[in-house]
Order: sequence, then structure tokens, then C-alpha cells
Amino acid sequence: MLNDSPDDRTHAGAPIPMNGVHPDATTPSSTGLDPSLAAALAYLAGPFSGILILLAERTNPFVRFHAWQSIIGLGGLGAAIVGLLFLAFAALLLFSPALFTWLYRLAAAAAVGWVIAWAICLVKAFSGAAFKLPLVGDAALKRAQR
Repeated sequence: MLNDSPDDRTHAGAPIPMNGVHPDATTPSSTGLDPSLAAALAYLAGPFSGILILLAERTNPFVRFHAWQSIIGLGGLGAAIVGLLFLAFAALLLFSPALFTWLYRLAAAAAVGWVIAWAICLVKAFSGAAFKLPLVGDAALKRAQR
């Protein structure tokens, strides 16, 4: 469970180091917005808003973390969904309707997962939590600290 205290933001019991900068710290966002709001805006339109926030944010690692997570996590999952749909239609043309159905349902399940991940990330960022997505959270953290 996440501990949202300013001194110890955790995910699954492991601390998420943000170089001592938390959204409630005195370090403002270079976007001119509250860090929690800027982090939430990074998720608002998926990876597209993540790119915009990343281009605007230069100083706050919390905001940069959420922007990178939006780009890598939501963008990667979106690309996987498009790839599955492409494979589904290729399977329909080249192989069988059963394979098409299976791949299409897999793409639909991934799309539901995308919406759930998007909603969780949006709410957690707005509440000021440094919530890491599985598989991509560490990569986003490394890029945010550059």
C-alpha cells in the first residue's frame, strides 16, 4: 500500500527516491503550476500530454517522473494495442477468423487495462503520490533523474 507522507513515498514497500523533492516541497515546478497538478496533467491526454509537460518541465523530478511514466507506460501500452489490432486484421486476412477473434479480444482487454492504468495514474499524481507502474516505473524514474 502507498504511504503518501511527504517523507516516505512508497510503492509495495520500496521507497521511491525523488532526490528529496516531493510535490509539497519548496521546489516549484518550472511549468508555473503546482507540482501535483502538473504531474496529473502529464496523464490527461496520455503520452501526448506527457510529452508536452516534459518539454515544459526542467526542474521538478516528481513532475518529470510522471511525464516519463505517461510517455513510456501509457504510450507503450497504446502501441501494443495498435500492434495487436494490426495483427488481428492480418490474421483475418491470412489465417483464420478464430485467430482474429482471439487477438481482437486481447487488444480489447489491453485497452481496458490502459484506461484503468490511466485513471489510477491520474488520480495518484493529482493526490501527490509517486506511484510507479509495474515494468516501466523504474525506467521512468531513471529518466526523470537525468
